[in-house]
Amino acid sequence: GLLDLDVYGPSLPLLVRPDDPTVRQSPPDDEGGSTGMVEPIEHEGVKLMSLGYVSPTSGVPGSGPNGGAAVLRGPMAGRVVAQLLKGTNWGHLDVLVLDLPPGTGDVQLEVCQSLSLSGAVAVSTPSSLAWADVRKGVQMFGEMGVSTLALVENMAYFVCEGGGRHYPFGKARASMTEEEEESSGESSSSSALAAHFLPGSSHVFHLPISSTVNDSNDSGTPLCCESSSSNAEEELATFSKLADAISTDLLLVQHKISPLSARGSNGGSGNSNGNKNVLTVMVDEAGDDSEFDVPFTQLSVDNDHKNFTVRLFSNEGGYQKVISGRDLRSRDPRTGEEEEKDTASSGEQEEAPMTSSGCGGGSGAQKLSSMVHHHTAACGHDHSDEKDDGLFPAKITKKGNYGYEVEWADGA
Repeated sequence: GLLDLDVYGPSLPLLVRPDDPTVRQSPPDDEGGSTGMVEPIEHEGVKLMSLGYVSPTSGVPGSGPNGGAAVLRGPMAGRVVAQLLKGTNWGHLDVLVLDLPPGTGDVQLEVCQSLSLSGAVAVSTPSSLAWADVRKGVQMFGEMGVSTLALVENMAYFVCEGGGRHYPFGKARASMTEEEEESSGESSSSSALAAHFLPGSSHVFHLPISSTVNDSNDSGTPLCCESSSSNAEEELATFSKLADAISTDLLLVQHKISPLSARGSNGGSGNSNGNKNVLTVMVDEAGDDSEFDVPFTQLSVDNDHKNFTVRLFSNEGGYQKVISGRDLRSRDPRTGEEEEKDTASSGEQEEAPMTSSGCGGGSGAQKLSSMVHHHTAACGHDHSDEKDDGLFPAKITKKGNYGYEVEWADGA
């Protein structure tokens, strides 16, 4: 499947022009009622959906093939993305490719928080201007627990009539050393970020400035579907290598194995298991200097005893912590710190630092957040007789790769 999520400028209807581009309502359910979903457009064995295919009478700004400017505020853009994702009857797919707009805005956040993404592919030109934005995007996905499986440097070079290669944007940015990046104006922190979140050199691909690809885009027929593409052997070979690399990594990720893109030599691996893209944390209370994989964190709720259980996992084993609902509610969900700290009256211990490795740069562990170390001696304590202030029963929902949303009984 291919989903165009650039709601501000949907381009899929221009790049792919199926014979029947009509978006239709899904058939009624078994009871004859409406499912509220739509059927994707199928073309050459690929299921397609884009705001540009949606009828202009839908009321969504920018919808339709000739839709006007998509003037959408952040929350509205998020709702449109959610509707395209969850309101389309995708059926059984091997892979769903999401074409995202540039940047780190509402669309990207909605996707990362709504889905457990298997990986990302970054596309850029080698210019310093474009590279600055790519770094921020790769950092955002890395911090959300999504590995960047490949980097495509588009329009990296062109071949002149004499057969020579010319690089209008200079040397391939992804292959620069730290010294070369610093001399070109890149900060050391940006270089460290590349070492931890960007894929290895084997998963960096270069596409030329190509009139053949441009003609294919303008005609609405994808290059891979062209009956005669004798002038695009180099482009097709690069696309084939990219597809092989991504499909291999997706298979490895599906079986909880470190992807090949994370085993490259861009500054070394970030943790002991060789996967430099996976966030890890070290918990003092757990001992043994064990590094726990953040994406495998589990959170469960016990409404009878009014507490939560956090479970962390590593190659060496696991660690479990029980936290009362009142204590969790009093913490800022972004920092883990108490909003109104009163350790003297509650008998809580000071929280100990929680460090991370494999993200953000530098060697060794970096401070990421705080692990709540309260009621250490009372793990498993029955809180059912404590006043819960109407917090329970609570409901938890997994968000993205390792986030959780807690919905309290009082509606918060």
